[in-house]
Amino acid sequence: MAVLLLIGLFQLPAATHARDAAELEQLRQAAEQGDPDARYEMGVLYEYGFQLPKNKPPALAWYMLAANQGHARAARKRDALKGAMTAAEVAEAERLMLEYAGRKAAPPPVPPAAPPAESPDDAPSTPDQPPAR
Repeated sequence: MAVLLLIGLFQLPAATHARDAAELEQLRQAAEQGDPDARYEMGVLYEYGFQLPKNKPPALAWYMLAANQGHARAARKRDALKGAMTAAEVAEAERLMLEYAGRKAAPPPVPPAAPPAESPDDAPSTPDQPPAR
């Protein structure tokens, strides 16, 4: 019984990591779809190194995207972080922002409507010809 408990304890971190990875993927997808709160959260994760490597340019990129949508906390974080970055890091963040914004999935294309089939009764009549019957 104790052995089974120990085995279960060793599996717990793997299960937690898998859950965290799935949640992180959902958050990333929401951010890429344009959710300003998800974009802000991605910035926080990158800025502080939670579940992702600590990395200023992607953090700033996500903050900029969220701030552009009116997210007030993201705007404050953007301004503070940008002031602590080099010009090269800011340029990289701007490049990443465009890349991330471009990942936003476009809505599926709407297929063109098929033209209505003309029947002889629907054909337009001209003054020279009587309507088809």
